[in-house]
Amino acid sequence: MASCVILALGFLLFFNDSAGEDNPTPEPAPSPVEVVQETDHYEPSEPEIDDDSSVTQDEFDKLPQEQQDEMLEAFVLDFWEKELGLSDETGQQEEDLSLEIFDRPFMYTLTEDEFARLSKEDQEKAIAEITENCREVRSYVLSVIDEAKSLMAENDYKNAEAYYVHSLQVGRELNADKEGLYITRLVGIACEKAGLNGLVKLYEKTGQDSNLQMAREQLVRIDEEVEDIRREAKESEARS
Repeated sequence: MASCVILALGFLLFFNDSAGEDNPTPEPAPSPVEVVQETDHYEPSEPEIDDDSSVTQDEFDKLPQEQQDEMLEAFVLDFWEKELGLSDETGQQEEDLSLEIFDRPFMYTLTEDEFARLSKEDQEKAIAEITENCREVRSYVLSVIDEAKSLMAENDYKNAEAYYVHSLQVGRELNADKEGLYITRLVGIACEKAGLNGLVKLYEKTGQDSNLQMAREQLVRIDEEVEDIRREAKESEARS
């Protein structure tokens, strides 16, 4: 009975994982005519000189040319620092993220970059929840794999294959966001490997050579991806 519940839940998630998502209809992009109409009467204004001295335009015009040039250079430099994220103020804004702005479960919604910009307290909260969620997913996938092995022992290859494919699909969902958290992606890869290793044994036993080759190629791809993640993690640690 428990195995039936697991399979039913698994296939429900497998086939209907996006059925309940809200997909608001995007607003149509403005036509070229609308864009032209909106900008037809546009008149460029003179740049506002905003510095500590709060100089008015009249006062600025009365300054020596050299001082005007210096203020204009400072104005332009300040603009590009903010535009490119080089100023201290912009850098602080980039580092200041709150966990409250992210939807749960965090294992799906947080990226590595966003996690690094959380406060230490928020990071601890996120990790505690993410770790628990990863354990739950791993436990679920292991139960699916165990059921597949039991079916294999009974020579029920068709249903066993469905179980292995489902565990593979769960893993791919966890590993879908290539900018996502490393822990989420690695748990996903572990689920993928468990499913693929089971499929390799199944296809070897049933003589499905083409499927066997495909599963083995997927395992090679996954091993390469693990190495990529390790390299990314080392580079990220070196930059921090």
